[in-house]
Amino acid sequence: MLRSALTVVAVLSLVGPLAADDVAALVAPGAAMKKVVGDCKFTEGPAYSPQGFLLFSDIPNERIVRVSADGAVNDFLKPSGRANGLVFDAAGNLYACQGGARRVVKINTVDGKIEPLADLYDGKPFNAPNDLALDSTGGLYFTDPQYGQTPADAQSVMGVYYVNPLGEVTRVIDSLQRPNGILVSSDGRRLIVAEPNKREIWQYDITGPGKLANGKILFTGDEKLDGGGPDGMALDSQGRIYATYSSVVVLNADGSLVGRISVPEKPANCTFGGPDGKTLYVTARTSLYALAMTVAGAPLMPAGPKPQPRVSRKFQPLILQPVSKTRLVDELKEVKVEGITLKAPASWKQEPPANKLRAAQFKIGPAEGDKEPAELVVSFFRGDGGGVDPNLKRWTDQFAPDGRKEKLTQGTSPQGPYYVSDISGTYLKSEGGPFAGGKKTPMPKFRSLSVILQVPDEGNYFLRLTGPEKTVAEAAEAFRKSFDADAAKEQAYEVK
Repeated sequence: MLRSALTVVAVLSLVGPLAADDVAALVAPGAAMKKVVGDCKFTEGPAYSPQGFLLFSDIPNERIVRVSADGAVNDFLKPSGRANGLVFDAAGNLYACQGGARRVVKINTVDGKIEPLADLYDGKPFNAPNDLALDSTGGLYFTDPQYGQTPADAQSVMGVYYVNPLGEVTRVIDSLQRPNGILVSSDGRRLIVAEPNKREIWQYDITGPGKLANGKILFTGDEKLDGGGPDGMALDSQGRIYATYSSVVVLNADGSLVGRISVPEKPANCTFGGPDGKTLYVTARTSLYALAMTVAGAPLMPAGPKPQPRVSRKFQPLILQPVSKTRLVDELKEVKVEGITLKAPASWKQEPPANKLRAAQFKIGPAEGDKEPAELVVSFFRGDGGGVDPNLKRWTDQFAPDGRKEKLTQGTSPQGPYYVSDISGTYLKSEGGPFAGGKKTPMPKFRSLSVILQVPDEGNYFLRLTGPEKTVAEAAEAFRKSFDADAAKEQAYEVK
C-alpha cells in the first residue's frame, strides 16, 4: 500500500569522504531525507509539474504515480506502457519514455491525449526508451538501452536519439555501450549522458539542434564508493549535476566532485521540485524520497516536439488508458482575500493589485492558440457596492452590442449567495480601468465571467475573470470552484 508524505521519515546522511562540507552547504539547515512514498516495486523517472504536483514511474507495477502538494498519492496513469523517464515542459505538457511500449510519447495536459513522438528508427522499433531531456529549441533527446532479453527486432546499437520540433527522429550517438540518464544544460550548449557500464558520465558539445561534437568523459565513479551507475541525473540552477550511483553524487559543471548524499535505498533517478524548486526528489528502489535544499533546480525548457500526424508503427504493443482531466488539474492553494477564501489553481499567478479598488488579482496563462492571458480581479466594497442589477448592467455595457451574448444566473455557495454575468463578444477595454472615461479598445472574441458574491455581515465581493474566449472557457470551472460555486445548481436571473 502507498503511504503519504507525512508518514515515514528516514535518516539523512551527508556522508561522503570528499568535500562533505560543500555538500552540506547545498542542503537546507536541519533537513532530513524523508520517505514520501513506499511499497513500490521499482521507482524511476521523477518529474515535477509546473502545476504543483510530482509524478514518478513504478515500472513493474505498470503505473505513473502522482504525489499532490498535500501529500495525497494516487495513480496518474495505469497501465503506463512500463514508463520510465518523465519530463515536463514549462507549459505543463508531459513527455514519457514508455520502455515496454518501446516508444516516446507526449501526454497532453488539457485533455489527457497520449500521442507518440518516436516509435521507429530505420524501420525498426526502439529497444526500450529509458530517459529523456528537452532542449531550448523545442527538440528532445532520449536514450535507448536494452536490459534483459534482446528482442529479435532490436536496434543494432544502444543509441541516443534526437526528435526535432517537427517530430523527425535521428540517431546522434552510437558509440556508448548502454546510455541511460540524459540531461541538456540550461544554456543548451551541452548534452550530458550516463554510461553505467563503465561508471562514466559523458559530455558533448551541442553545435545545433541534434548536432553533437567533442564527446569526452566528464566523470568516472569510484568503484568502491559509487558501485554501479550512474542511472538518472538532475541539474540545479547553478549547473551542478546530481547523478545516482550508490548514492547521489554531486558534481560541478566541469565534472569536479562536490560530494555525495546517501539515500536509505540505492537511488535510480532524481529531480528538483516543490513550490520554490528547492526540494530534491529521489526515486530509490521501492520508494520516493525528498530532501530540502538551499539551491533550486534548473528551469524547465519551454516546449517539446510536436507529434507527427500519424503513428508510424502499424501495431500498438499495449492499449493505454487515457489520462482523465481530473488527474491533470492544477493543485489548489487557498488565498485569503479580505473575508473570503479562494481556492486558486497553483498556475494562476497572483500579482500585486494594480490599484486601490482591487483586493487581489491573478494572471491566468493563455490557452493554446490564444495570445493574451486572462485576468481575475477581486474587489470588495463594504455594503452593496452599488447593488446587484446596476453592476450587472454596467458589465453588459462593457461589451459592444453587435454579436454580444449574455447569460445571467444566480446561486448559493457556502460563502454566500452570488450572481453571475457570463458575457462574450467584443470587449471594450478601458486603459484607465472600468470607471475611466475616454477611448475604449475593442477586444474581439473576449469573454467575461463576473460574479457578485454577497457575504453576510460584510458586503459584496466582485470577482471578474476576463480574457480571450478560449482561455476563459478553460478556466471557467476552476473559477467557480475557487469560491465553492456549482454551475449545475444555478438558476436563471433577470435584471429588474
